[in-house]
Amino acid sequence: MTNKSAATLLKVVQSHDAGDVMNFTMRKKALDRERNRSVSRLSVDSAQKNDRPAVIVIDSKMTPLEASTLLWECNVMGAPVFNAETETYIGMFDARDILSCVIAAHREFVAMGGHHHNPGEDTHAVSDVDIHIDDHKTRRELIAKALQHIKISTKPPSPGAVTVSYLAARNPMTPFMTKDSSLLDVCKVLACRQKHRVPITDSSSGKNVCTGIISQSGLVAFIASKCPPGSLDVTMADAGLDYKKNVVKIAGDASASEAFELLDSHRLSGIAVVDEDGKLIGNTSARDIKNAVMDAGRTNMDMDILSYLAHVRQSQLMQNDKYPSCHVHEDATVGHVVNLLAKTGYHRVFVVDDDMKPVGVVSFADIIKFFIEKGGE
Repeated sequence: MTNKSAATLLKVVQSHDAGDVMNFTMRKKALDRERNRSVSRLSVDSAQKNDRPAVIVIDSKMTPLEASTLLWECNVMGAPVFNAETETYIGMFDARDILSCVIAAHREFVAMGGHHHNPGEDTHAVSDVDIHIDDHKTRRELIAKALQHIKISTKPPSPGAVTVSYLAARNPMTPFMTKDSSLLDVCKVLACRQKHRVPITDSSSGKNVCTGIISQSGLVAFIASKCPPGSLDVTMADAGLDYKKNVVKIAGDASASEAFELLDSHRLSGIAVVDEDGKLIGNTSARDIKNAVMDAGRTNMDMDILSYLAHVRQSQLMQNDKYPSCHVHEDATVGHVVNLLAKTGYHRVFVVDDDMKPVGVVSFADIIKFFIEKGGE
């Protein structure tokens, strides 16, 4: 018996190439810009400032903090790093790569601002360091110094500086894809756990030039738009989409620093947040990593994760940022899961039982493996 949902998804992928996704993404971004201009009534000058090149390229001489800021300004999570001297691409810089640096900065901040020289005095809590202490360093000054200590805002060749080149080299831009590459080949690359985007290159000039990026979120939006209505109306269980697996989760009263440490250790962008009964009450996303980096430690990372997220989401709110709940029940259809991934831009959807307790998760990589393995059955 043919697996209808998997076969539909596979047919869509086999019928298109990388160039089709790039054109779809460009049109979608153009429509989004026009919509935002209409809503915001932006002036012509300010609207032109929001027009970004098709591909954001990071100069290898940038510091990781500068590179991350560029990504956030362009509302993307990763971009290729280019060495102008050697005229080569080093790899992909992913903003998740400096999450560990943010965590280290928080620890450094606590160590630097949480100790007194006078015997018998109590240690300051992080939230109390807004008060001038010791040599009258304010919280902002301490955070700046902590960031400097871990060398993510320091220009090389300063000893110990963490460079964009070093971080990008861990994510090589291979295999090279072109706009004529089959979409199935692109999907096979993105099925790898640590691959979130595929660079599209043009070598007609004799050198590989990056002309576009296909991200997981962009690809799932394209696929969802091409599936005929009703073609994915089969439950996950009936379709054979494996969703039951261990869910990485954290208690709602855990600190933000603990949550980000968990994210970093598992190399994830999203984890489930549960209450004392184990019920899903929230989740983190890649945008929250962005907000944490842009916040630069100004918000107390020892506050509980939900309060922290509420604070930095509000303070770092951008026009296109949305934070929808991202979960489905066990009787959800494949179509509902695919459309939810497409609409939210999240990399995974949590699956909950009737008591709202997470029992599984479906990532875009799971969707790819599903239609590649079962689409021909």
